[in-house]
Amino acid sequence: MADPVAGVEKIVKLGLAIKDAVDTARHNEECHEIRKRVLRFSDILSHLQQTGMINDSPAMSGALEDLEESLHQGLELVMACQERSTIRRLISAGDLSKQLRRVKEDILNKVMLASFAINAHTTIVLHTIQAGGHPPLRLPEDTGMAETSRNSHSINDARRNNVPAGSKAPFPPLLGLRKFKLSELEAATSNFSHDNIIGQGGHSIVFKGVLNDGYMVAIKKILDPDKFNWAHTLDTHLLVSKLQHKNIVKILGYVNHEVRTTPFPWFFKRREGRVIKTEYFLVEEYATNRSLHNIIIGFGLRWSSLFQIIEGVAQGMHCLHEQGIVHLDLKPGNVLLDSDMNPKIIDFGISEVLRDNMIYTRVDGVRGTLGYIAPEHMADGTVSTKNDVYAFGMTLVETIGSILKSKPPRDEYPLDGWAWDAREYGTMDELFDPTLYNNDESQLMEIKRCVEVALLCTQCDRADRPPMEDVLQMLRGLKELPTPKKPTYILRPFTKQTVVNFGLNAIYTERRAIES
Repeated sequence: MADPVAGVEKIVKLGLAIKDAVDTARHNEECHEIRKRVLRFSDILSHLQQTGMINDSPAMSGALEDLEESLHQGLELVMACQERSTIRRLISAGDLSKQLRRVKEDILNKVMLASFAINAHTTIVLHTIQAGGHPPLRLPEDTGMAETSRNSHSINDARRNNVPAGSKAPFPPLLGLRKFKLSELEAATSNFSHDNIIGQGGHSIVFKGVLNDGYMVAIKKILDPDKFNWAHTLDTHLLVSKLQHKNIVKILGYVNHEVRTTPFPWFFKRREGRVIKTEYFLVEEYATNRSLHNIIIGFGLRWSSLFQIIEGVAQGMHCLHEQGIVHLDLKPGNVLLDSDMNPKIIDFGISEVLRDNMIYTRVDGVRGTLGYIAPEHMADGTVSTKNDVYAFGMTLVETIGSILKSKPPRDEYPLDGWAWDAREYGTMDELFDPTLYNNDESQLMEIKRCVEVALLCTQCDRADRPPMEDVLQMLRGLKELPTPKKPTYILRPFTKQTVVNFGLNAIYTERRAIES
């Protein structure tokens, strides 16, 4: 089995080789698109390698090997663009352009599969760690991500606060959000006791706290304030706090506390030697029933309760989109459940506010959690409300997967593979545990409809994904469902017998191609 770390290094080297080849080649739009896509994903892999998320996993190794093969093909084609013979170039231009387009899409398909594999593997790693005696986190999901949080209660923005060291950043109080005192949060958390930690990620720690009035809250401490655009995030949280929607977490307040440190030896006591460091905290309502992710991997919840959660998440996302807010990191770990199992969408640290439902392209990396990132954002950084629709579809198919008679292995990917295979071979009726939907035919029809909605939401072309307003109507059976198109990254379907066996709790057999 190949070493994933070595595979990442090969991919990064291939990316640089493609970059150099494109930079010296004659102008070709397809070549530049390949260059951009390869460099974007190389950056993601390098980031994940630095954080220790690229480890020994058969699924991950296979996905990276497949991507490496496609990159070799891309490099050969890009180098062909350097051909100096005018006559030869004219003769082969049309064929070369077709091949470039084909390999460009193939690279994106392999990138999507690799992202699913990394997501599956890192989830397994966290479950293993928790089983080893570490304190359970309310939000345990720590899946591979790029330039953002690695768990549902963490925030990161690659843009820096451009405040000179030693100067005081101007920060007026925000109307509508309470500005707490640090002493209040210290009292609420017993001085941020380790026993009160309920979530931890790459960029924040979340504590359970009890305020003086007895109100229970979640307090998020930002770990890396130098890379945290506080003003941008507070603007977004302020807008979210005004929505007051039952399916969106209530943002209660914040703290920005200045700490003076001395970067020089202890004997250097002059005041001008002190540097101001600002600590940031967010205070949110506390949800007692952990996250949807815990439900999916844990005990089986009845379908009626799951549908209530699904519908609530859809309502919350529709509300956000009506205000032009794109969440950009929707996933089961970012849906908390209150005492009545009502879903609460959380973590707006990388959210964007779009004016007039516009679409734009980011230039500062990929945002979100691998496995839930829409193909167009992975490819070129496109941001629109359809990014969230894709993530909702993946969240929905995962949620439905929790009532399967036999759940797919945790390293099985992509997330929606089982649904496409069951749909193709007409075995949907045999997959689900009847005790979780009371063997009720109407509930089974509702489950199958939700599967169709999930597949529509995860269409590769964002134009084929419905807006959240339509998603709500489809979930409720009030709008006709178009026929979804099978994503090109689902390359190896099950045989029909495999799908039937899967539904009957048989051993999960190996995927193999029907057409050879």
